[in-house]
Amino acid sequence: MMTSILTILQQRSTAIQTELIRFRNNPYDPNRAHDLRVAIRTLRSLLKFLKPQLDSATFNELDQTLSEAAQTFGPLRELDVLLAEIGSYAFEHPQENTVYFQLLKKLHHKRTAEMQRILTPAVWHKLTSKLTAADIQLNQLKFNQTKKWSQSVNYELTRRSKKLSWQFRQIDPAQYQQTHQLRKKAKTLRYAAIYFVKFAPKKAKKSRRQAEKIQNVCGVVTDAHVNATLLQNLAQQTDNSAEKQLLVEIKQTQQKSFHLKK
Repeated sequence: MMTSILTILQQRSTAIQTELIRFRNNPYDPNRAHDLRVAIRTLRSLLKFLKPQLDSATFNELDQTLSEAAQTFGPLRELDVLLAEIGSYAFEHPQENTVYFQLLKKLHHKRTAEMQRILTPAVWHKLTSKLTAADIQLNQLKFNQTKKWSQSVNYELTRRSKKLSWQFRQIDPAQYQQTHQLRKKAKTLRYAAIYFVKFAPKKAKKSRRQAEKIQNVCGVVTDAHVNATLLQNLAQQTDNSAEKQLLVEIKQTQQKSFHLKK
């Protein structure tokens, strides 16, 4: 018997709880915050894909709850991405000075502070309460058992694939928000294609490849924008001229990735 839609959603909710435990066990590992956010994002994407089949009020409540939970890890993830970028830059541009070390030391202190903020009883309780509430809401969802889900999933994959392709062709590379929104739509299509593949195997595989390509292209642009903003803020905050110069140099390399490479 084919796995039901609700079972797939429940499995993704269980995956969130697993990643939550992994994060708390080792919050020092950048992959833990990343994988937890991905787990939350995956469930949100599947619900967005199924939005036409859901009561609007129920969908909005679930989506908002999961969104707020994911936002808890936003600043931490941004720091992890920035640390990785500066680390790569330091590797590619080795210099005999102490600026790299002092800058990375400062950012690691910021990361530790942000990590500790998330783990404070108040923030952690709020986070786990939201995820528990989302799980309860999820298990109360009702889906039509007699519905021809293969046809429905195939139709929605086709519709979203066509729309995503058109929007990708039309997008203005100078508009960051457009790129950011398109990346999110690509993620929704990609995760739906991955987890609902049994309902429409051929279409799902094709949609997954298309969505992954667009997500990756847009991801380079959006990550560069976020990094550039953080680097600019850090440059404005430091009184160390050598550190300021380095931050500006790295920012300039990020700005080179602001344009889509279709």
